[in-house]
Amino acid sequence: MLVVEDESMIRMMLVDELEEAGLTVIEADGADAALVHLEANPSIAVVVTDIRMPGSMDGLGLASWMHDHTPQCPIIITSGFASPPDFAAINPAIACVWAKPYAAQDVVVCVADLMAKQLG
Repeated sequence: MLVVEDESMIRMMLVDELEEAGLTVIEADGADAALVHLEANPSIAVVVTDIRMPGSMDGLGLASWMHDHTPQCPIIITSGFASPPDFAAINPAIACVWAKPYAAQDVVVCVADLMAKQLG
């Protein structure tokens, strides 16, 4: 799985929780780095990405790229917006949206559910 978050403390906290749950996690500090990982690792099963990030695209741009290139990979969006819009209506690859601050364990449960659905 891939965690895309430009805030290093948030990224480290989430990666730690996911790894404690037994998952192998790749980290990226923005969408540009995430694209490199996604192209090199087609086995990435789930992506957790922030909306606002520096670089050539934000989290929604990354989700749009993924919808076109890796439609089988569900996306979890995290957002600092008080009331995030219905991103899933914008892009059906977006499986969940978590408003910041969120409990990392809630995201871990969401990731586990998505991965279980993929296994069938």
